[in-house]
Amino acid sequence: MKKYIIGFLFLIGLIITGCSTRDYFGELSDNEILLFQIEGQTGSTRIKDDTIYVRVPDDIYLTSISSLSASNIKVSDYATFSPAIGEKQDFSQPVAYTVIAEDGSKRVYYVVVQRAGSSNIQLPNSSFEFWHEAEFGTTRYIDIGVDKDNKTWATGNQGAAFAIGIGADAELPSQPYERSNGETAAALTTQNMGFLAAGFGGKGVAAGNMFAGRFEIGTVTNAHPVFGTPYTQTPVAFKVDYKYTPAEGLIDGKLKPVEGEDAMDMYLILEKREGDKVKRLGVGWYRSGDAQEEWKTQEVAIKYASNGQAPDDVEEYARYVLKYGHDGNTSATSPSEMPEATWGDIATDKPTHILVVFTSSYQGDYFIGAPGSKLIVDNFELIY
Repeated sequence: MKKYIIGFLFLIGLIITGCSTRDYFGELSDNEILLFQIEGQTGSTRIKDDTIYVRVPDDIYLTSISSLSASNIKVSDYATFSPAIGEKQDFSQPVAYTVIAEDGSKRVYYVVVQRAGSSNIQLPNSSFEFWHEAEFGTTRYIDIGVDKDNKTWATGNQGAAFAIGIGADAELPSQPYERSNGETAAALTTQNMGFLAAGFGGKGVAAGNMFAGRFEIGTVTNAHPVFGTPYTQTPVAFKVDYKYTPAEGLIDGKLKPVEGEDAMDMYLILEKREGDKVKRLGVGWYRSGDAQEEWKTQEVAIKYASNGQAPDDVEEYARYVLKYGHDGNTSATSPSEMPEATWGDIATDKPTHILVVFTSSYQGDYFIGAPGSKLIVDNFELIY
């Protein structure tokens, strides 16, 4: 009887093993979303990298966008996810869904809900809710984004952290800001980085900044932003909530006084990039040195190029190549040294990249600003 029981158990083991789809018995690192559907969805879901696009009818979008839930989610084998199916979310902004693999590794997807028939695509984390702890060498700092691998926005905090790590007595220029309504905004403050940073190539001033793109650093002398993220739409405007407090006392990167007054910048540029060739197709730019103590929603129209010419009414400072463009650093020491941008034709050219920049000091890319100037921004939105 005993040998029959042993044989039966052995047979059951073979059956169970044969039914398993698992190739090995270690901990899997797969953490993908394979299927995502939302209640009331129309059409198919599009998953591109870490962004998931779904569409809903106009009546659902207009009446229920702030209280929708996922109706079906399928992830990699043995992975878990959150939020759960059926858990209501506010999809008026991209919503983060986290997938955790069996080995504990995480991947964050952003779900963007659009009106059926529209191209109302928004950049992930445009409400600036998500921040994470990062590190450079032995220095820890706060930066925008869920983590270092899942971010559309960047700041110059890594360069500031480098300077702080070697002795600069300063605070990070870009930090999360808790609003009275419980939302998180981005506070961008111009900082005096001290004589040590001033001695490294005259970089003693760090404007608070945030931009779509990434930040690259080798040493404090060649740290720079690289602007732009892939994007193919043609919005008519953008809007953002902001407050601004300009400080007095402009100084340059060597901490010497400079004539003039500080002002903040917020701008959007659409480009067509083909290898080393870059055409500017659209621009929306708002610059102001006026104090804005209460929250204000600022809408900025986007003006488009035609026949290789800049729009007639575009601001003079919006006509030139940026000091730090899609391909990195330049040696120009003033805007007047930069060449005029090459303009395309929106009738025949299609954007490939979008640049969005916020800064507390408009000359911050030349290390000029008034320490203490503070720009707070929240709820960036593209208008179609």
